Amino acid sequence: MDSLNVLIVDDSAVQREYLLQLCRDAGMRQFYVAENGEIALPILAQHPIDLLICDLEMPDLDGIELLHRIAQMHSAVKVIIVSGRELNLISSVELMAKSDGLNVVGSMQKPVEASLFRDLVAQLSQQAVQKSVAKTRIESPPLEFSELHEALLQHRFILHYQPKVDRSTGTLAGVEALVRLQHPTRGLVYPGDFIAVCERYQLIDALSYEVLLQAIAQLEQWKKQGFSSTISVNLSATSFENNSFMLQVNKLLAQSPILPTDLIFEVTETAVIHNMGQALAFLSRLRLSGFGLSIDDYGTGYSSVKQLSQIPFTELKIDRSLVDGIANRPHLQVIFESTVLMCNKLGIHVVAEGVENAADWQYLARFNGLMVQGYYVAKPMNSADLICWVLEGCQPIGLVQRAS
Repeated sequence: MDSLNVLIVDDSAVQREYLLQLCRDAGMRQFYVAENGEIALPILAQHPIDLLICDLEMPDLDGIELLHRIAQMHSAVKVIIVSGRELNLISSVELMAKSDGLNVVGSMQKPVEASLFRDLVAQLSQQAVQKSVAKTRIESPPLEFSELHEALLQHRFILHYQPKVDRSTGTLAGVEALVRLQHPTRGLVYPGDFIAVCERYQLIDALSYEVLLQAIAQLEQWKKQGFSSTISVNLSATSFENNSFMLQVNKLLAQSPILPTDLIFEVTETAVIHNMGQALAFLSRLRLSGFGLSIDDYGTGYSSVKQLSQIPFTELKIDRSLVDGIANRPHLQVIFESTVLMCNKLGIHVVAEGVENAADWQYLARFNGLMVQGYYVAKPMNSADLICWVLEGCQPIGLVQRAS
């Protein structure tokens, strides 16, 4: 953090000094300050600013106009918005800035809480790590058909498991199986680098079948070890168009010794709506056999509640875009709470995805029976690490890091 160039824009000298002290406490050392947008713009033009902490109500050129001007400059500066105004207004400005293409880390209502500022700084560190990883991936040439085909034949794909935790009890509520590729030269390769390629080369059904085989084998092994958990596996939208794949899956499941209640199939709402007829046929058969059905990334598509209610889902995963920052965003709270209420009446379990900070974790404690998933709870891990994590009490990683 000591290498960041920080610009604080606020018309209050007291607020500027307080924000400076918060930055110093977080390990930042290089600062610029400005009383309003007119003074801030030349600083932005002349210096490589990494982080802008911006008030909204200021004379001459306010924070809203300043953010517009910065967006027009195509600046890569990261932004934290602060204001003493109502949360709805702050959230609207944050949405505006993101729509303009700015990298908004988050927002804070005055008086700024030191704990919330630390959470936003932690997100800055996480963004830096993700950017470094993304850069490494971009520099690697795209995977070819022969590499992926060989990887399937040699069973180089492995599963990691990200826990879902019951927020009320703090106990394990299930895991999601996330596939990785053990590449001979690139090391561990993540789904973003091979799922779309598998779909393009029509290898996605073979990959999905491999994932399902491994998930079933893992469930069997866990039962022998005395460990119990459901496993969720993802299905691609293209699989609904392949009748032979569906028959193959149904045959495998019919011959498997695992209980249907141990396995959950996840599909995105977009995949279902675009293939409604085929999806209904396949998913209804799975549900008839007793397997769980989960709708993933809810809130990212354009489906209606009526359309989704026609499919026998047992679980709904609310997308991180409706969860991230919910503790300080009243409009997200309204959407979230109404969705939970609807699901409770329909008998559908709810999972909040993308829980990545302490404030959201605390806010979600008010919902009985809610499951939560995200990097604040736990990152994806191999089977051995998962069992250790559970035996140690399913302590959220975010709480451990804050305590250390």
